[in-house]
Amino acid sequence: MLGMWDARFVTYLLVSAALIVAPGPDMALVTRNALRGGRRAASQTAFGVAIGLVLWGIASVAGVAALLGTSAAAFAVVKLAGAAYLTILGVRSLMGTTVGPRLTRHLVPALGAPAASSMPDRAFWQGLFNNLLNPKAAVIFLSIVPQFVRAGDSPERLLAMVAVFAFLTLGWLHVYGAAVAQAGRYFGPRVQRVLGTLAGAVMIGLGVRLAFERR
Repeated sequence: MLGMWDARFVTYLLVSAALIVAPGPDMALVTRNALRGGRRAASQTAFGVAIGLVLWGIASVAGVAALLGTSAAAFAVVKLAGAAYLTILGVRSLMGTTVGPRLTRHLVPALGAPAASSMPDRAFWQGLFNNLLNPKAAVIFLSIVPQFVRAGDSPERLLAMVAVFAFLTLGWLHVYGAAVAQAGRYFGPRVQRVLGTLAGAVMIGLGVRLAFERR
C-alpha cells in the first residue's frame, strides 16, 4: 500500500484537487442546498456527490463510462437529462428566493420541492442524481485517470484512485458547504436571497451550457 504513494500518484492527487475545486454543477447545488437547508443539507449533498463519483468509477471499470465516451447517442441522453435536472433545480431555487415566502409555500409543493424538514434527506439524492446525470464526471475517469495508469498497476491502485477522488471531493464540498451555510446565517435573509438567486441562475446557466456542450 505504501508503494502506491509514488510521484505519479502524488501528481494525480494534485491534478484531482485542481479539478475538484473548480466551480461546476456540484458546487452550485451545494451552494443552493446550504442556503436553503443549512450545513446538514450541504453535507448530505456532498455525500450524494461522492457516492455518485464512486459509482462512476466503478462504471468506468465495467465499461459503462467507456460507452458514454464512444457513443454519441448515449452521451447525448445523459447530457440532456442532466441539463434538464440541473435547470429544474435552478428554477426551484429562483422561485424560492424571488416570488416571496407566502407565494412560494403554494408554488413550491406543486413543483415537487422539498419542505424545510425534509431538505437534508432529499439533498443526498439531489447530490447523487446531479452527479450521475453529469456526463463530465464520466469524462474524468475516461480522460484524466488513464493518464496516471500504467500497465501492471494493481486493481487496488485503481480503486484507491477512485476512492481518493471521491474523498477529496467529499472533504472539499463539506468545507465549502459549511462556509456558505455560515455566511448565509451571518449576513441574514436578504443576503441569503441574493446568494440563492445567484446560485439558481448559475445552475440554470450550467444546465443550458451542458445541454449545448459537445464532448
